[in-house]
Amino acid sequence: MSNSKDQKVQSSEIQTPETGNDAVEEKKSSGCGTIHSVDDLPTGRRCFIAQASAAVLAAVAVSPAVIAAAGTVLTPIKKHFGSIKKEVGGAVKEYPVGNFADLPQDGTPVLVSIRDELVDGWSKEINVVGAIFARRTGENSMKVLHTMCPHMGSTVGFKEAETLFFCPSHSAYFDLDGKRLDKGAKNPCKRDMDELEARIGEDGMIYVQYLCFKSDSPEKIPV
Repeated sequence: MSNSKDQKVQSSEIQTPETGNDAVEEKKSSGCGTIHSVDDLPTGRRCFIAQASAAVLAAVAVSPAVIAAAGTVLTPIKKHFGSIKKEVGGAVKEYPVGNFADLPQDGTPVLVSIRDELVDGWSKEINVVGAIFARRTGENSMKVLHTMCPHMGSTVGFKEAETLFFCPSHSAYFDLDGKRLDKGAKNPCKRDMDELEARIGEDGMIYVQYLCFKSDSPEKIPV
């Protein structure tokens, strides 16, 4: 699997990812998603391992003197993760990922990053916490699939020439709807690719309820 990378993200337009090792070019847009090559995506069996590791390293680097001094600041530093939709009563957070109008008319999947904000009172960081595949299925409908393979948590890519999703870790193929395929060998996954709840807002943006699910399980269990 690829190493995860912390990224400073700029606004971009969702587009069809290139196949092979070519990097995907970003485009300027009002959308909130960022296209990445599969190698740039955070991977692993938990979506937030990379971000958690970075936070631990940052905490270790802060001296006790600095921490003590921070307590004397009159305006308290409030750290929180922001989102367009606030979490109420444990509701799943929604993430804006791009404009529905930018999805290809022919139903080709596009790879889009999921980003979250960390606000500390004076500054704001935007971190990539995962990714999804989104594709148009009708005039006002779409399907959104998690890029994490349901087998062992590797990153699923899209083979444009074959119009199939593919996980290279154990040669698992899936069709455009994320259904398992036995292509060349038996698919080792116990369930299909995980579909995520998504909606089209009045502003034309796609909002996704991003969750991770337990690997190597026949059931779709949030983790």
